Amino acid sequence: MAEDIRQNFGTDTAVTISLDSLADAASVVATAKDLGSPGPFALSLEVKLDGVAAGATGLVEIYAQWSNENADFSDSDNDLLVGAVQMNGTTAAVKVFTMPVHARHVKFRVFNNSGAALASAGNALRYVPVSVDQV
Repeated sequence: MAEDIRQNFGTDTAVTISLDSLADAASVVATAKDLGSPGPFALSLEVKLDGVAAGATGLVEIYAQWSNENADFSDSDNDLLVGAVQMNGTTAAVKVFTMPVHARHVKFRVFNNSGAALASAGNALRYVPVSVDQV
């Protein structure tokens, strides 16, 4: 009997991070997440950002900081780029990334380089663990 391997999507989980009103040229780091053991192979990361100025058309960069023991995370000069969200002024921008899992614990860092602060509400970062399901 042939077996199929499929993606198994876990629970949609909010990331604890203060994105609202994040100033231009500033960054913020999320609370650490324990991905468990066994952990997923990847994460599907959804970013929802809202600008407040027509000139806010630059990038908001998303980084991952990894740790094996939940104590020593990479610093901002050595964290891994997940991707960037192209902002479009005052309209909400939504982007979904898929990223490999490098360690059991992760923190996300968001660097606003859009040209203006983010809106005072409506900004969010969420992830869904992606595992393998063999049937």
